[in-house]
Amino acid sequence: MMNSTTPPLLAISVVLLMLSSAMPARAQDSGWETVVGDRSRQVQIDRGSIIESDNGAKVAWARVVMTPAEAATQGYTTIQALNRYDCRNRSFITVKRRYLDARNVVVREDVIDEQKPALIVRNSIDERLWNEVCKPPSMNDLAQLAAQADKAVAALASGSAVTQETGSVEPLGVAVETPEKAPVVERVAPARAEPPERKPAPVRDAGEPPVSIATPVPAPAIAPAPVAKALPVAPSKTPPPVAVKPVKKANRGTAPAAAKSPSAKVPPVPADAHWSYDGATGPEQWGMLRPEWALCAQGRQQSPIDIRDGVAVDLEPVQFDYRKTRFRITDTGTTLEVQPGDGMGIDLRGRHYALTHLQFHRPSQERVGGQGFPLAVHFHHRSADGRIAIVAVMLDSGGPAHAALQTLWNSLPLQPGDQYMPRTEIDLAGLLPEDRRYFLYIGSLTTPPCTEGVVWAVMQTPVAVADDQLQIFARLYPYNSRPIQASNGRLILQSR
Repeated sequence: MMNSTTPPLLAISVVLLMLSSAMPARAQDSGWETVVGDRSRQVQIDRGSIIESDNGAKVAWARVVMTPAEAATQGYTTIQALNRYDCRNRSFITVKRRYLDARNVVVREDVIDEQKPALIVRNSIDERLWNEVCKPPSMNDLAQLAAQADKAVAALASGSAVTQETGSVEPLGVAVETPEKAPVVERVAPARAEPPERKPAPVRDAGEPPVSIATPVPAPAIAPAPVAKALPVAPSKTPPPVAVKPVKKANRGTAPAAAKSPSAKVPPVPADAHWSYDGATGPEQWGMLRPEWALCAQGRQQSPIDIRDGVAVDLEPVQFDYRKTRFRITDTGTTLEVQPGDGMGIDLRGRHYALTHLQFHRPSQERVGGQGFPLAVHFHHRSADGRIAIVAVMLDSGGPAHAALQTLWNSLPLQPGDQYMPRTEIDLAGLLPEDRRYFLYIGSLTTPPCTEGVVWAVMQTPVAVADDQLQIFARLYPYNSRPIQASNGRLILQSR
């Protein structure tokens, strides 16, 4: 009997286990539907097992079915997992696992005693299962919502109202006072709702291993202790980079135009305008393009910054878990973005962050003592509780051809919006400098919505690459960096 101190999650798990114990292992395959698969294994879900849980969560059975050859080495053919999916926070918990042989006899059963939520990683098998269970709005649903909003705005402008039930247009009522009738209340059409940005998510190849392990929730980060005296940043030993004059190119990032006088008129910006790096949708306008991007203009902890006056301390090294992996590279229209395989990440200040993607910026958005570099790569990470950490590595000129960078350039998409997943692998650890000392501060995303509270680890030592490798990116994106933001007295720590 549970007492009043029983944790809610544990209580839910006990109920789920009681329900799952009453559900016999299926002897037939009816009810199981394949979500993704290849020649070696199939990942399936039992739609009939999906039930509503608490606080927007759902529970469902999923399984991995292996080939006879693989099953012969493992001793079982199927792994079933009872998962609780948090549809609001994009995470899941594995409550129970079953291992079945070719006759669907349970040969082993594991009850997960220490249940910890795992964040759904973008483009992973877990995300596909989460989508099947939680059923988020589709692109068609969002398009219909946008169409209804457009119709409402058009009706308001023409003096009509859209009925919620049918979507038909009716004339707006006008208040008229007569001795016989009470005034008619004027109806007002709803204000237009800004639809979310519609961008198709890359689809992972079925050949990637459909195995995921719940990421433990680490201990909370420890805030740095205040230091009495700030030490100056050591001067960089790397010579200043050769300036490359940006060349204007259509449909790609362009260098920002010269600053306009205060009296210059800014052309009107469409309500659904996408952000860019110049013109009417450039960095100076991001905070006004959409209400949810207001931090871009009003935030007090924005990135990038010019790193100066750092406090030199013995920072705990960042623990990198980067390995060889297949990858997908996408030309987003504002940069090149790389999505690696699952399972990699970093441990930083007592917290584990899973690696989600990489992005490139020219020139480097960060500066150290006023010095910038021709290119920078940002490794984006997210923890199980949704916190963001970014590792920035500066790329400098004058080095030999860099193998990892060349692997990416060999797989460039042919035009903006395209993506490509080659059969080759990339060693992401090769993009890190041998000297792992770094600067540490709290900042923001450098693109809309400019979310703050991001932990930035900027490596102190740049990685030298070949000049022609830098020029390849320059042909695609002559300029795709946000200007330096005010530091506003933020504490910056640096490894000594």
